[in-house]
Amino acid sequence: MRTHSLKPASAPPWRVVGRLVTALALAAVPATVFLGVGHAAEAADLDDPVKKEIAQQIVSSAENSSLNWRDQFGYIEDIGDGRGYTAGIIGFCSGTHDMLELVEYYTDQVPDNPLAEYLPALREVDGSDSHEGLDPGFTDAWKQAATTTEFQAAQEHERDRVYFNPAVTQAKQDGLRTLGQFAYYDAIVMHGEGGLDSIRADARNHAATPADGGDETEYLNAFLDARVVEMKKEAAHEDTSRVDTAQRVFLDNGNLDLNTPLAWAVYGEPFRIDTDPDPGTDPGPDPAGVLISQHRPTTSSSTEDSTLTADRAVDGDASTRWASAEGSDPQWIRVDLGAGATVAKVKLTWEAAYAKAYRVEISADGSTWTNLATETAGNGGTDEWSNLNGQGRYLRVYGTARGTTYGYSLYELEAFGKTA
Repeated sequence: MRTHSLKPASAPPWRVVGRLVTALALAAVPATVFLGVGHAAEAADLDDPVKKEIAQQIVSSAENSSLNWRDQFGYIEDIGDGRGYTAGIIGFCSGTHDMLELVEYYTDQVPDNPLAEYLPALREVDGSDSHEGLDPGFTDAWKQAATTTEFQAAQEHERDRVYFNPAVTQAKQDGLRTLGQFAYYDAIVMHGEGGLDSIRADARNHAATPADGGDETEYLNAFLDARVVEMKKEAAHEDTSRVDTAQRVFLDNGNLDLNTPLAWAVYGEPFRIDTDPDPGTDPGPDPAGVLISQHRPTTSSSTEDSTLTADRAVDGDASTRWASAEGSDPQWIRVDLGAGATVAKVKLTWEAAYAKAYRVEISADGSTWTNLATETAGNGGTDEWSNLNGQGRYLRVYGTARGTTYGYSLYELEAFGKTA
């Protein structure tokens, strides 16, 4: 995912997952990432309810660009990383076995559930990026199941069984305090248990764990170095800011107990937890607002054919798309957000026919446009533009240079903010 963070009006320079973070965003991060080690009373391990809540929020900031991890139970999309569908609060994947295990566990608990009929297909696609047997109904079934407390509890159960508990147990055995336990947890979320073992082995070749008599800070620096190397092996993970401008910042500040207040940045986007959260409660509204573009009226400069119309880009279905006429620049797609809309973030999920250069614009009347963001070196995948401050009724993505010989094609155009 390509990520961008823009300078808000009258705010310090400060996105999001990706293949590349702009030089502007990277340059801004050191000025915006800061942390106080806080007022620790007694150190608690990561499985303490408060620390665990902090851990989920920090992971969610990297996985979902929001501290509101409980908002992600119904999330599902193919992000183009070769793992099939990615979904839920921890990124369960149809291609990496954990989604299959989750649906099997859920079906054991609730046999008559919307996902049960897809178990044969999940077993067939396990280990691949295929959607065979899952489309077109699986994503809707996931979202339906996610409204139930039973499926939400199943997601939390499998998150803890597969990721959280093994990581924390291993970190405790290595003599690590809360920050180190979190570093192991974040690593296993992205790389799996085998990946964590590999990173840990590499780190131990350079520094001893505290359990083996080593210095904790020295070992954690070696672990984070090894984590960065592992991340860069995959294009989808080559942005390492969840280490560089988050965990490394905590470590450099000597905050080995992960005490609040905490401030960090992921992909150039700033986050804060000022006080210990209350476990079991949401951390508050997402500062980017809510999704305001879905199912709104759309128009476009052209369509490739009658099945690839502009409305397909705002239907909430990651398997449908808008495509413009082939071989022609410029092309655009426009969404009517309604009068009085404010846009704080825009997420674009490109099909293979992506824009190498484009603008994100907003207008009150559909005639006079104000530029919100400009891309000149797009590489497809998913682009997110955050810290926008757009006000108007119409949002437009205006493509000026195609990345392929085809046209422009978007699976989803999502605008976040608020409406009047």
